[in-house]
Amino acid sequence: GLPFALLPRCLFFILALDAALTMHRARKVQLVALLGFAIGMYAFSVEAHLDDPDYEALCDIGSSFSCTAVFRSPYAHVLSHWGLVPRGHALDLSLAVAGMLLYGAYFVAAGPLWSVMPARAAVFFTVASVGAVFSCYLLYVLKFILGDFCIVCTGFHCVNFSMFSLAVFEAREAWNPKAKAS
Repeated sequence: GLPFALLPRCLFFILALDAALTMHRARKVQLVALLGFAIGMYAFSVEAHLDDPDYEALCDIGSSFSCTAVFRSPYAHVLSHWGLVPRGHALDLSLAVAGMLLYGAYFVAAGPLWSVMPARAAVFFTVASVGAVFSCYLLYVLKFILGDFCIVCTGFHCVNFSMFSLAVFEAREAWNPKAKAS
């Protein structure tokens, strides 16, 4: 399907970005985090208008290409969907809010904390791995359960896979100092 076909392109993009740019990796993390945060802000804006019958989101392209249909689904609030918190609870964050928190944390961590953070590579790799696995789960939900395509969600997934790629490069350098020279 279409969402799964975009994954190799997302990975290729970040690999090319990592190879082509001489920018420090922390700046790349911040750049990707800003992109994710911007996508999260747009998703949050769409969520804020879900009850407005006159609102038509730019990401609603057709009946099977609808971000609002995805944002209205129980999967948009995954903690209550999984039964971990009651629906409407303060911790029942939408995926947009959770994404903004995650990408905001990435941005801050890649700032002044980057050079002093203990076990930076391990923490970054772990968080980015969880994000990539969660994106795989959500891609499965989109394709096989909801039968929808969400361009906003695809943007989130590309950001998560890009962050994972950056974390792999960071871990490789931290855990194999010889890799830094290559």
